[in-house]
Amino acid sequence: MRIDFKKARFVTSAPSLSSRPKDSIPEILIVGRSNVGKSSLINALTGQKLAFKSKKAGKTKLLNYFLIDSRFYLVDSPGYGSTSFATMSTIQFSSMMEAYAGFPLLKGIVLLLDLRRDLGADDVRFIAYLESFGIPMLPIVTKADTYNQAMRHQAELRAEKLGLERPLFSDLSDKSLFQIRGAIASIL
Repeated sequence: MRIDFKKARFVTSAPSLSSRPKDSIPEILIVGRSNVGKSSLINALTGQKLAFKSKKAGKTKLLNYFLIDSRFYLVDSPGYGSTSFATMSTIQFSSMMEAYAGFPLLKGIVLLLDLRRDLGADDVRFIAYLESFGIPMLPIVTKADTYNQAMRHQAELRAEKLGLERPLFSDLSDKSLFQIRGAIASIL
């Protein structure tokens, strides 16, 4: 399936899945810790500044729907983990994710990981929870432009320990973006 990621537009922000666009267009959900690079990846994939980038973690609080080539929504979710907004946002984030369990239009999950560090118990639990959805999950290691060969190998080992097979590495280069676009298309 050929998808033109450059044909992208912001559609809406929704506080919950029940407020999503009223259509039957499939979705790919992007999840990851706060400040892992979700907005940067969306902007790079589409070649546009569609998603708001902030240096301060935890700014995204809603589900942001981006329509790609009139074929699917790329849904930017709030980041999980510790931020200055943690208490209420954590409750809202949990509700958002619970609503996605069993949602028929959700076709895949893009899980962004910064594997320059070991993942904590909350990361491991969250990944196991996402796997329980029973849909394809695409792990992507972000900020790969900062990795040398040894760091890349360590990241692959960390991903393997989590049961994540062959993550893609994103350095936002044309080559890595081509691979990510292809992997998303194959999920759809």
